[in-house]
Amino acid sequence: MKKLLILPLFLSLFLTSCNDDDSEAVIPAVSELDADMRGDWTNTSVERTYYSDAGTVMYADTSERNANFHFNGQKMTVTLPGSGDEDVWTYSFPDPNDSTYIQLKQGSEVNDYVVTSMSDTEMVWVDELDWAGFPEEVPDQEKTTSRKGIYVWKFVRKN
Repeated sequence: MKKLLILPLFLSLFLTSCNDDDSEAVIPAVSELDADMRGDWTNTSVERTYYSDAGTVMYADTSERNANFHFNGQKMTVTLPGSGDEDVWTYSFPDPNDSTYIQLKQGSEVNDYVVTSMSDTEMVWVDELDWAGFPEEVPDQEKTTSRKGIYVWKFVRKN
């Protein structure tokens, strides 16, 4: 008789411990910005401006992009059209006093940005780096060093 009671107990434990790995848990938004940026975006361009010690522009360029970004509340997945490769980063808003500050992490690499504008259809991030080298496309040993590099990332929401 005890065996008949134990068998349903084990069966119910087994069934309740199974989960569906395909479904993602909904991660609560930490801010209105966090909630608004979730979904699919296309990075259309990156504007780069490099400044001297005197504050004058040393070099500026714009790189047109077409990279797809998906934000789900914890992970940012980047894909390029026609490619099956995914570049996955975790993201967070670590400063409770500044909801515009976003931090991306992938392994030991950490990148910081400020979301300077956000609407239903467009988003802009800015990154400032001291002693940034330019132009972007040349090897490091061939770059000129600036006092500050400012990078403006522009996104549009995908339908």
